[in-house]
Amino acid sequence: MKEAKEEANGQGMIEEDRYKRQTLLWGKGGQAKLANSRVAVVGLGPQGVYTALCMAALGVGNIVLVDGSETETGEMFLDMPLPTGLKARSYPELLGKINAQINIEGYPVTLESKIDQVALAGANVIVDATNSVRSKELAILYGKEKNIPVLSVSSKSGYTKLVFCDPKENNPEYLMPMFSSQEQDPLMALSMCGVTAEEVRKIIFGEIQNIIRNPVRYVLGEGYRFGFPKNGKEAPRPDKTLYENLSAAFLGGGALGCWGAIAGAMMGFGRLDVYDYDKFEPHNINRQVLAYDGIDKLKAGHIAKKISKMSRGKTKSTGHNMLILPGFDPKTKYDVVFDFVDNRYTRAINSAYAVSHGIPLISAGALPASARWDTHVAGKTKCMGCLYNIYEEGRKEEMIRRASCAENPNPSVVMSNAVAGINALLDAFTVFEPEKFGEPFNGEQTYRSTSPKRFGTSPLKGPCDCYSKPVPNLEVSQEDIEKFITENPGVLKGA
Repeated sequence: MKEAKEEANGQGMIEEDRYKRQTLLWGKGGQAKLANSRVAVVGLGPQGVYTALCMAALGVGNIVLVDGSETETGEMFLDMPLPTGLKARSYPELLGKINAQINIEGYPVTLESKIDQVALAGANVIVDATNSVRSKELAILYGKEKNIPVLSVSSKSGYTKLVFCDPKENNPEYLMPMFSSQEQDPLMALSMCGVTAEEVRKIIFGEIQNIIRNPVRYVLGEGYRFGFPKNGKEAPRPDKTLYENLSAAFLGGGALGCWGAIAGAMMGFGRLDVYDYDKFEPHNINRQVLAYDGIDKLKAGHIAKKISKMSRGKTKSTGHNMLILPGFDPKTKYDVVFDFVDNRYTRAINSAYAVSHGIPLISAGALPASARWDTHVAGKTKCMGCLYNIYEEGRKEEMIRRASCAENPNPSVVMSNAVAGINALLDAFTVFEPEKFGEPFNGEQTYRSTSPKRFGTSPLKGPCDCYSKPVPNLEVSQEDIEKFITENPGVLKGA
């Protein structure tokens, strides 16, 4: 691994702070396992690129990129144009901007014969992210021969699938023939990149007992998103002209906002604004991937500029550097808002704003081993107050925070934040095109990194009538805090 640097790119980047949120989970020893690992990613289509992005942010010390194709005209990585020529020559430098501490190698070969397998030498894990049956066959054979675990992941329009290739089995499903010769779907690649990176981490950490045993899927369309495509039909495609006339906003610009911005720029919203008061700090960028060149910059404005660049100027975006407080009421009228904050009090304020203005709200949240996202639309689903008792719980959390003055950072990783942020954006399709993608899901959708199926749903029956009622007052006074602490004397223990 490269030596840690005191500063990077002229910013106040203390490299030793990069993994603070992760070492809270697995200590310096766990981070060293990642730093000393070598992962080969075969294929630099969207599936491979976004998986590599997650692993770079995570701190996988040596990433090997294997691809023999050339850059397409106008191709970009995030907001960075790709130079013309071989992808395997260009991506190491660009991914290196995400994490200056790791080594990234590029091998401009396509796995078509056994001689090409030399590019996989020394890997601890192989991820074949191509749509090629031959490439997957050679990757799996090499993995068996050298005792290297192999993950196979592919995508096409509206559908993506990930499997762990058990070396004891010869399963043709690992070759993913249904994706052969299909163009990869960037949105589907994004939806699975965090899940794939988490499986890589498990292998590196020796957590073989928790590796996926059954395929993990995501499919656009009506009904259950995490199973087989219906009757083998192709997934419907969004109406791009519809989103060009829609305005959306991110209420919160941290890790969820960064990943949401990548997807939102692809979806083609006419406007996508960002509201956040905070700035990027060194311990943010292990998961806030758009902060690679934004340390000490305000999040809202920085992400807004990225959205504009990533959309090639098609999506207008304004960053509003402001604290979201009770009575929040922006001047712009939005068609949908995304709740991307990490505390329940601000989430309660976001919910109150959406309910009182009749605006669809899509909320997301992430913990180190799990993620959730839920959609709230008048007349179709229950609101956040009904789902989480968010107003009471939010005020309670804020009173405890102010009374304790506790500002300790919580553990956080890139994988679950990617899952939550991307899936929240994808659920916007159900709000605006339910005839194609099904009605908004009423309840909570979840990802759990150790559950057998990884994805799951908790459905509710019937919508609530809260959109026709006044929202509660969320102001918190010093008198409120003192009264709460008096009535709950043990609440500050451990806060």
